[in-house]
Amino acid sequence: MTKIILIRHGQTLWNVERKIQGHSNVELAPEGIAQAKLLAKNFPIENISAIYSSDLIRAKVTAEIVAERFNLSVQTEKNLREANWGDWEGKKLAEIEKFDTINYERFFRNPEEVQIANAETFAQLKARAFSALKKIIAAHPDENIVIVAHGAINRTILCSILEIPLKNLWSLSQFNTAVNIFRYDDGFFTVELINGTAHLDR
Repeated sequence: MTKIILIRHGQTLWNVERKIQGHSNVELAPEGIAQAKLLAKNFPIENISAIYSSDLIRAKVTAEIVAERFNLSVQTEKNLREANWGDWEGKKLAEIEKFDTINYERFFRNPEEVQIANAETFAQLKARAFSALKKIIAAHPDENIVIVAHGAINRTILCSILEIPLKNLWSLSQFNTAVNIFRYDDGFFTVELINGTAHLDR
């Protein structure tokens, strides 16, 4: 049995400003660093064998703060990056609602139908996310592993293992430094926790 702890990165200023980040390499805000330190201090399990992260700095720094507690180095994986949001990147949601109204509505109501210029689709994101997950699991049979990634990519991973249609992915909250825990055993996934933030209350 392999246990996977899937985490979203800490807060960035763009999160606060409601800007679309995607592949943009946005640093953690001071609050995000504080969140990551609380996560490391109050981590939900005592032993992990490896920690993987998106290569984007907001995820990588979150992972490094956790990894320091366990005396591990962070292994980066490009396919754990957030979705490439194309022409939306760096723009606020309020701005997008005005210049790309149809896609803005689809993004939240019918994400499987959204077609943002120069961007990945949710189906493409889901495929590369699940491929990365399977590769990591295969490398760590019967171990506890940590993956630090992003809001949308984490949601597509959860949709995959729960067999939830992509149109429902926004029903799965992913707060900053949210913890998701699931097991992989003999070809089956079992979910233990989604969007856990108890570490922030201690």
